Amino acid sequence: MLRSLLQAFTSPAAGPVGFALALLMCALLVASTVEAERNETALRAQVATLTAINQRNGLALHARLAACEGGPADLARSRAANAALTPEQRAERLAANEPQGFDVCARMESADRAVLETLK
Repeated sequence: MLRSLLQAFTSPAAGPVGFALALLMCALLVASTVEAERNETALRAQVATLTAINQRNGLALHARLAACEGGPADLARSRAANAALTPEQRAERLAANEPQGFDVCARMESADRAVLETLK
């Protein structure tokens, strides 16, 4: 068995076959590298798109929360009070207020959802 293996490596055809296999493996390595770079570029673009969507949604949610907190007369006073609060704390405070204002906001959001669903 060792003798046949030694003959296979020392035969005159072993050099060209080995060279061809080396070239083939090199080509496969280059192809897989190009494919990996293409996938990375696509994933980076997808991450950038999702980040932009996340920021837009965050701005919209903050705007909706601010709209539920009060009208223009309360705006200056509420800005000072809300400056140090997180959005979660602001939402909790809004939910703790009398339900009338919160219910109006919830009804408006429900109507908005109903209109948007009819447009889909």
